[in-house]
Amino acid sequence: MNTGRPRQPGPRPARHPARAKTTTRHAPRTQRSVRHPRTPAPETRDSGSRQRILAAATAEFAARGFDGTTVDRIAARARLNKAMIYYHFHSKRALYTCVLRDIFTLMSERLASVARDDDKPADKMDRFVATFVTEGQHHAHLAPIMLREIAEGGRRLDEETYTAMLRVVRAMSGIVEQGRASGEFDNVDPILLYLTTVWPIVAYLATKPIRSAIARVAHFDASRLDPERFIRHMQMLNRRALMPAAAGAGPIGDVS
Repeated sequence: MNTGRPRQPGPRPARHPARAKTTTRHAPRTQRSVRHPRTPAPETRDSGSRQRILAAATAEFAARGFDGTTVDRIAARARLNKAMIYYHFHSKRALYTCVLRDIFTLMSERLASVARDDDKPADKMDRFVATFVTEGQHHAHLAPIMLREIAEGGRRLDEETYTAMLRVVRAMSGIVEQGRASGEFDNVDPILLYLTTVWPIVAYLATKPIRSAIARVAHFDASRLDPERFIRHMQMLNRRALMPAAAGAGPIGDVS
């Protein structure tokens, strides 16, 4: 009820200083690093996707050849989009060339290390044969791709790829020349020896299903065609080709 008396002004309540002067702001939620996992560096992503593309392309080219392989199939096998393939390799032809160079470079490195060892030439030649067969088994796509290139006349091989292939020839030639210089080997042409050594190995590696079928149809034990036995056979043939007739010592092939 109004008494008619004027209201006496009282002191105004002070504003809370913490509320009035505070300027602290919290970082937006999207800026908090704890909310987001670290993103791999671009070079890490690029390296991983490139290796996936190479692995997928190697398998596709080995199974279907260059003409039968499509970029779509490679992308699907690698679980990447086609744009990533063109980002790394620009074309299917460039990708195929890279696959071939990788294969021949890998083989040449393994075989060159055998040729550089301090063993006797005949022992190194035995290891050359064994290494080629073993590496060819481990990299199962090697032989089919090489056979396709042989059948097609090597029309997609460029000079750099041939250079990588020649490192394998040089590795064998070095062993032969060392054996000839020491008198352990006869006067054998290393290029001809390369042809009669490497290409039978490639054919052996590429015909595993055929070997199994032959053993089944001909009713003989398939173990007669096992890689270990094949290696011993090739070592025997090479020693007989390389050694002077009077010094035919070396591994004897099992003819049973």
